Amino acid sequence: MLFSEQPAWIARNPGLRHAAVQLWRRLLRFQRATCATAVLVVSDADGRVLVLRQPSGHLRLPSKPLDAWLPIPTQVEAWLEALLERRCTPALVAVNGTPSREGVTFLYAATLAAPTTKAADLWLEPSAANLGPNDNRLLLLWAERSTI
Repeated sequence: MLFSEQPAWIARNPGLRHAAVQLWRRLLRFQRATCATAVLVVSDADGRVLVLRQPSGHLRLPSKPLDAWLPIPTQVEAWLEALLERRCTPALVAVNGTPSREGVTFLYAATLAAPTTKAADLWLEPSAANLGPNDNRLLLLWAERSTI
């Protein structure tokens, strides 16, 4: 419903109008909460990137669904610290998508001086990484932005 088509009784009652606006904002925030993902590109000093092996055997960039009720940078920093077992500051590279069923993807990047030695970690050259189409597109976006 457009504001020009709203019923007159909503415009006349400030309390009702305020409640309608607050409800609309909560619905939008709920939509963002259910449709936002963070993808992390962690690179080492040699330019290799961290990929994770999925239970299906496919390789993917690290990704995490986000909670819209918490600040996104805080969630990403805590996730990165848990993933790498060391403190590292991520930088927002791009916001990809729109609030919809497909959702918004926040692309973050972090650079390590030395790669981790965890057995589950796999470090690959970005050009040699055989990832899914969405991850390859995000990796290209990261490569474009990191060379600027």
